Amino acid sequence: MANRLLNTINIPKQLFGVLSDLKTQRKFISDNISPLLHQFETINDGSLTEKDFQKINNYYGLAVPAILGEAFCMLRGFDMNELERLTSTSQGVVTGLFDDFFDDGNISEQEVISMLEEPRLYKWKNTGEKLIISFYIKSLDNAVNPEQVREGAMNVFNAQKKSLEQENSAISQSRIWEITQQKGGESVLFYRYGFKHSLKDGEENALFQLGSLMQLENDIFDVYKDLQSKIYTLPVLIHKVEELKKFYTKQKDLFVELSYKMDYPKENVKLFLDRIIPIINRAYVCFKQYKKLEKSNKNIFDASKFSRKQLICDMEKPINLLRTILFQINSNY
Repeated sequence: MANRLLNTINIPKQLFGVLSDLKTQRKFISDNISPLLHQFETINDGSLTEKDFQKINNYYGLAVPAILGEAFCMLRGFDMNELERLTSTSQGVVTGLFDDFFDDGNISEQEVISMLEEPRLYKWKNTGEKLIISFYIKSLDNAVNPEQVREGAMNVFNAQKKSLEQENSAISQSRIWEITQQKGGESVLFYRYGFKHSLKDGEENALFQLGSLMQLENDIFDVYKDLQSKIYTLPVLIHKVEELKKFYTKQKDLFVELSYKMDYPKENVKLFLDRIIPIINRAYVCFKQYKKLEKSNKNIFDASKFSRKQLICDMEKPINLLRTILFQINSNY
């Protein structure tokens, strides 16, 4: 009861903090990133779509610094400086575009390696590649430890390569989870390398687990898209919502446990979790929706039996926002 009361009291403060950080990041994008993007829009040869620019402005370029980056700053106890913000934003820009380019097969493995290792020597073939290279170089130029950022980018790419195995219907659930962990874990560590202070004892384990959990959450929300693309994820293959929910909760609990093992003051870890856990809790809203679908299908959650409208969990709906808040109130960490 005391924990619920404390969570209820803290929610307005947490919400104000998130909104304030998003506002700060939006202004940064408007002042520093939008003029650069406008240049690419002017010379666009068709390789960049409106969706690509929306990803930058409203998702990766926004959320990576404002949510994840600010959480890192709460953990270490220092505000984000301008160079860190520029590095983090540039990493977000690269991530959003690179995933699509790799998935669409528009770039070979050797080309990606060349791009990551020697971006200034890489001969871009279209506007999309030029944009990726420009912001990747920007992330390296402004990072305190550019070699670590470069290594992190290569780790993300290697994890992305392994994800091609998920196009094989014979893949095991254990192998899917290994790939999920690699994709998510390496991505979060890549973002962390853009910040000034070195990782402390236990931090790599906790952040890798956070990434694993966030990737699993993405897969939970992307069931329809992955099904259409014939990509096999745990939410696609697990036909009992409660089983998936229990597995997710187990990973969430492990993340919290590892977080408190980091060599940071406990109050810093709590602030870090206050920023991260509400994002993680959104999955429970999705579980609730999927549970209803499962009941309508003889208690089997088979995503192929449902429409896009039924499977898409819109987190902008007021009822889903309210449910997220209720899950946060009942969280215990």
